[in-house]
Amino acid sequence: MTARDDSLSLPNGFFDRALTARQLSDFAECPHKFLLSHFVDRQATRRFLGGPAVLHHALRGAITELYREGMSPEGAERSLQELFEGLWEGDLCADTMEEESLRRQGLQILSDFAADWVVDNPTALHADLSLDGEVDSVKFAAVADLVFRPENEGGPLRVIRAISSRRPPTRAELAQDISAGLLLLLAAEHFAPQVVEVSYYCLRPRKLRGVDMTTEQLDYLRRDLVSRVARIRRERRFAPRKGKYCRWCRARGWCEIWKR
Repeated sequence: MTARDDSLSLPNGFFDRALTARQLSDFAECPHKFLLSHFVDRQATRRFLGGPAVLHHALRGAITELYREGMSPEGAERSLQELFEGLWEGDLCADTMEEESLRRQGLQILSDFAADWVVDNPTALHADLSLDGEVDSVKFAAVADLVFRPENEGGPLRVIRAISSRRPPTRAELAQDISAGLLLLLAAEHFAPQVVEVSYYCLRPRKLRGVDMTTEQLDYLRRDLVSRVARIRRERRFAPRKGKYCRWCRARGWCEIWKR
């Protein structure tokens, strides 16, 4: 079966499963990428991840595992770095220079995280928590990296997602981001009637950015989510759309457009 094989179609029962923001974004970016991603297993796509993605995977894994195991704040830095080393897949970087550079960055990021964050937030209610819910009868899913108790009595639960990008999103960008919005919607539904506050912790600048959306923005997001799923349902060709994102596409090994 080739990437251009007309027999390729979405797996049976696809729309009975919860959809993620990543899937919706993949479809908007390139319908062919969205389709192929359901046929390419992780082992086959590992070499297309790229150094930054490898770094983020190891950072996030170390942080969520630290809180899942409930380690003491005093040994947090060492524990985080040991967990990172166990998750680090340096062979997936472009070369040994990138591998060593990103590894050093990862260890420093976790050292800063232990000093800046763990000291003030030693325990979490949840780590790597899957959230499922419905919007107009359409099933969606998202993941909260960490969930903390309210800072003040009667305050909101704090839902955190960690990101490691060099240029973290602004609050305005987060308010327009479908992944951030979906996390906010599903967290609010999951923890209702408790009020929730969703934020992104930007690991490099060591800053917390809140996801602040107005009632009008949330209403638009709900309509947009359902509209995107409707477009996927109507799609028949799943035509490829070449762009700058192709270089990092996890399905590019199957895509004939990439080979041209």
